[in-house]
Formats: sequence, structure tokens, C-alpha cells
Amino acid sequence: MTVSELMVLAREAPQDLLCWSSFVAQTEFAWQNSILVSDAERWQTLWFEMEIVNALALAEWEDDGRPCDWSGRWREGYEQDAQALVSELLPLLVSPEAIA
Repeated sequence: MTVSELMVLAREAPQDLLCWSSFVAQTEFAWQNSILVSDAERWQTLWFEMEIVNALALAEWEDDGRPCDWSGRWREGYEQDAQALVSELLPLLVSPEAIA
């Protein structure tokens, strides 16, 4: 995965539970790649917070019977937290220009 691809995924992640869950899964070990991440310790801390949001949302979604449209509940209870975490995560990505 490249920094540019990760940035696109990060920006799209807060839009719904499935995007968020996928993003969280795909970024679990990104902190280990110094080409992608500038501050591994901070990334791990933020990723753990992302996983908490993910776990809480998935648990509630499952408790609700895994509805096909859960967008209202996502927006109401989780989207803002997801957006805030992504806003903190993006600056930890290594600038694509720094790689070239």
C-alpha cells in the first residue's frame, strides 16, 4: 500500500461502518512501515482508539440484527469520532514528496 492509497482510504473511512471497519483492519500494522508512517508510537495509539470505535460500532450493529442500512446510527453515534481520529492520523503519514 502506498501513502497516496492510504490517504484515500483514510478520507473515505468515516463514511460508514463497513468502510471504517475495512480501514481499521487494513491499517493495523501500518505503523511498522516507516515508508508510510512517521511516528509509529502515535500511530499505534490512534489505531487502538480506532479499533475501540470499530468494536463498539460493530457490536451495536450486530445487536441491531446487522441491518443493511445502518447509516443513520453510524452518523449519529460514530462518524464524528471516526472523522476526528482520521484527522489525527493523516499528519502521521509520510509525505509522498518525501518518498520521491
